[in-house]
Amino acid sequence: MSSAPLVSIVLPVFNDESTISAALDSALRQTLSDIEILCVDDASTDGTAAVIESFAARDPRVRLIRQGRNLSAFQSRRAGILAAEAAYVLFLDGDDELALDAAQKALDKARETGADLVGFGVTVIDRHGRTGGSYEGRLQPIHASLEGTGVLPGLFPVGKQAQGQLWRYLFRTSMLRDAYALLPADLTLARVNDLPLMFLTAALAKTYVSIPDRLYLYHFGRGGSGHDVDSVERAEFYVSAIRSIDSIRPAVESLSRTHSASALLLESFESARLSIVGYVCSQLITRSVSGVLDAALAHLHTVASAHDIIHAAARFYPATLTTLKFHSAWLGTGDRPVRSILLATSTVRTGGVSAVLASQAHYLREAGYRVTVVARSAGSDLTAVPEGATFVELTTRGMVARLEEWAEICRAHEVDLVIDHQVLYTRYWPEFALMSRAEGAATIGWVHNFVARPVYDGDDRLSLIERCSNTLARLVVLSPLDVAYFKLRGVAHTSYLPNPPSPLLIESAASTMTKPAPSGRLELVWWGRLEQHTKKVLELIEVGVQLHLLDVDFRLTVIGPDWGDLTAKKFNAEARRRGVGDDVVAIGPRHGRDLVAAIDAADAFVSTSIIEGYQLTIAEAQARGLPVFMYELPWLTLVHDNDGIVAVPQGDAASLASEIARIADDPDLFERLSAASVDAARRALSYDFGALYRGVATDTLPPEFSPEPTLDDARELLRLMVFFAERGRRDSAASGASSRRTRLWKAAAPLGRATLQRFPGLRPLADIAKKRLLGR
Repeated sequence: MSSAPLVSIVLPVFNDESTISAALDSALRQTLSDIEILCVDDASTDGTAAVIESFAARDPRVRLIRQGRNLSAFQSRRAGILAAEAAYVLFLDGDDELALDAAQKALDKARETGADLVGFGVTVIDRHGRTGGSYEGRLQPIHASLEGTGVLPGLFPVGKQAQGQLWRYLFRTSMLRDAYALLPADLTLARVNDLPLMFLTAALAKTYVSIPDRLYLYHFGRGGSGHDVDSVERAEFYVSAIRSIDSIRPAVESLSRTHSASALLLESFESARLSIVGYVCSQLITRSVSGVLDAALAHLHTVASAHDIIHAAARFYPATLTTLKFHSAWLGTGDRPVRSILLATSTVRTGGVSAVLASQAHYLREAGYRVTVVARSAGSDLTAVPEGATFVELTTRGMVARLEEWAEICRAHEVDLVIDHQVLYTRYWPEFALMSRAEGAATIGWVHNFVARPVYDGDDRLSLIERCSNTLARLVVLSPLDVAYFKLRGVAHTSYLPNPPSPLLIESAASTMTKPAPSGRLELVWWGRLEQHTKKVLELIEVGVQLHLLDVDFRLTVIGPDWGDLTAKKFNAEARRRGVGDDVVAIGPRHGRDLVAAIDAADAFVSTSIIEGYQLTIAEAQARGLPVFMYELPWLTLVHDNDGIVAVPQGDAASLASEIARIADDPDLFERLSAASVDAARRALSYDFGALYRGVATDTLPPEFSPEPTLDDARELLRLMVFFAERGRRDSAASGASSRRTRLWKAAAPLGRATLQRFPGLRPLADIAKKRLLGR
């Protein structure tokens, strides 16, 4: 060339023998002839250098620069930039191509505007020769022009996925050299070696302009892009991208000391860094072949903190949370002071989980915390929203959109801690826990039923809780036996707490008194929702039948709303069919004074539930002086050392009726049971729930609420798992029994294995359990 080139085209190459000819052809055929093509060979082991030499022999604009050893494309570009003679530089990878007018159009725009950076469009070509698609769309210029401190946030917007491809721009050469001068001369970067340089250049640039013309042809899938993660080595290569962005931190911090928008510079860097962490996590999850993902994510955790991984994935690639939830490290509650607490549920109603949530909100507000209640589904009863709490309802559809809305709620309400009441009822709570963690808020999962509930239901919700337990700072259950189960399964961060008292229980505590023995007809009562699956409401009719057989003069009043397929009308029709329609009567729901009056008109409370978490109706009945007759629920803390309760084996209606009949003929027994009920109700109210919830919020619950499992615990859990699996199987349709047995075994087997590891002497019982569960 007789004069200095106008544009230097820098090609970093390594083992590009099969594609370098097309790249060089596209460079040499530029409509702008005053160019130089600097090919920097990074110690290729194939014929790449020979191909370049053949081009150089034919055209002096092509120059070959050899690196004695492989130093990465980052060093290759450095060598090319230092050797460049033109005032402007274009980059071209050895497996891509330039549009024939790329140099001319980009240079014309730079001269016309005096810009340091000129952006242009890109055509993405996949392995099958197809173009277009969402990735190509993301590579097109967004801004027509940017100036001063607006260049960096324009090209690296905070909170958006970072794009740092150097081949999308024409650069002022001096600016590239200034960027490299900020970094160690011997720095090598294996993966994402362009973004660090692009970020520093954007921080240095004073002006940016763009043209819409698509001047670069990017071949997706060549080189290091688009490859499956089929080995730990490939995973390490992907993860090295984080080290690439981390390598420029000292340079960014140095630059910030003189930069006119230093805070924005640092914020942009942190955003870009997290974007790369999220990108790496996403690539590992979407591209790892079977058997590699665990090792790949384990390596990722050696390079980035668990907090940064979660934050990055949630902020930039939220779809990855569906997989990441199974591979997260436990982080505990962290050091962040708790001032604002979010209570999560499906909908806010009266009774059930909502009643517990309302009581929690009351005690937490009394303790000085701000409380926000979030309903994930529509249909809440706004009159049931706890007084003083802020109420929010999710409105978006689709998991990603809902997670983003959740994150915005956490930020807007400055949430420090989430208490999620849905961990036993939904499958998506772990994603929300991860998103909360990304916003700095730990999540406590609250389980509202006995641990065997999923086994009885025949679903895998229990396994989900175990597998995703690391997303929770703590798991709160309702009994020591629940704690034993989860600790045997390796979930050490488990505690139990009794449910808070209901308004009825609190009101009753002020005037608890024993009841006199019945002198005429024995009045029995049951209240709750008419739900057959767990409360076995129709069993009350069988109890009535058995009382008839014993010639007991009684009336059993059943109070509560219709639920599912069971209505008061259907219940009463069945009672009439069994011949007890005049004595066992469902009267629908009652509230407030009407409910209290109905309870006070009764002599005893009858329960036929097969499974409960914390049956508050027991405490409510005892607070009104009623003896309690029930089927055994041995895990309930309410029944421990409770002499006001008479319990018989599950499903034994005849025995339950016999025990009820005894009080009709024994006034002294009735009065002893009534007095014991009152004492038990006082104990149920003796907890300092304000202090307990402060302990939850600060992770300082007393150790007695997280006991270690014993051999007796393990034996009882095995017995109960077998019972609920058998009952669940028996209650299922005959056509689905075989598959259900398999599901039940899968649900119960992990407990058996964990128990035998700790208590090998229980193997004979475990073998019996297995045979029963599988129907052998």
